[in-house]
Amino acid sequence: MKSDIPRRQAYFPIRVVMDMTNLSARQIRYYEEQGLIKPTRNDGNQRMFSLEDIERFIEIKTLIKQGVNIAGVKAIFASRQQEGGTDHHHG
Repeated sequence: MKSDIPRRQAYFPIRVVMDMTNLSARQIRYYEEQGLIKPTRNDGNQRMFSLEDIERFIEIKTLIKQGVNIAGVKAIFASRQQEGGTDHHHG
């Protein structure tokens, strides 16, 4: 089997993500509810996560371990999405 699959097209079920990130299903669902992760759904309506999602979970875990709360994690991700324009620093 070739391994030249584009990374964003490789999808994993939640069980694999739990193994790879050491997160519980509850934590994974919570981050999804918070809008930090947007998994796709397969035909059976199960969440399917990309490698990018998994990297993001690991990043969330790292930030939380460093003492950043969910609001802070959201702000970091949001500011990253807005990058590319001019930097606006409020306060």
